[in-house]
Amino acid sequence: MSENIQVAQSYAKAVNELCCESNSASAWSKQLKFLADVVNNTQMQHFLGDVARSSEARTQGFLAVVSSELDAQALNLVRLMGENGRIGLLPEVAAQFELLRAEAEHRVSATVVSAHPLTESEITHIKFALNKRLNRSIDLSTRVDATLIGGAIIRAGDLVIDGSMRGGIDKLATQLSR
Repeated sequence: MSENIQVAQSYAKAVNELCCESNSASAWSKQLKFLADVVNNTQMQHFLGDVARSSEARTQGFLAVVSSELDAQALNLVRLMGENGRIGLLPEVAAQFELLRAEAEHRVSATVVSAHPLTESEITHIKFALNKRLNRSIDLSTRVDATLIGGAIIRAGDLVIDGSMRGGIDKLATQLSR
């Protein structure tokens, strides 16, 4: 599994270098997301996984489906990945590219899972605090998980802040069991 991530990172870095030359990160994001969605389609997974077909036939079939949505460089990426038997890694390439893009743009995606829906002022306050702590612009998403009982859990990159009641109870249980 980690080998696949390393290979995907190599492809993502190459795409990122292309973006630096041509200022086309947004277009690449859209194309890679599209490619990842196509690869994740159940029918396409069956098609790509059919070893009775040659690797070239699978690549050509995949290209027939996606070619109308891609520019020449993205088509070349798909051809290259097809020649190397790596089309199935496109979702991971897209994910790795987005990490590189966020780093270059000094952005971080953060998720707040709270016991109750957050107000706009709470969201604004969390974004401001994360921006100050991480020195990055924040793309914030929220969701509700009533099992937290109260409070919230914030995930931003490698940073995890567990301010939930459930987290506190779990910590207390761990301390008491020692």
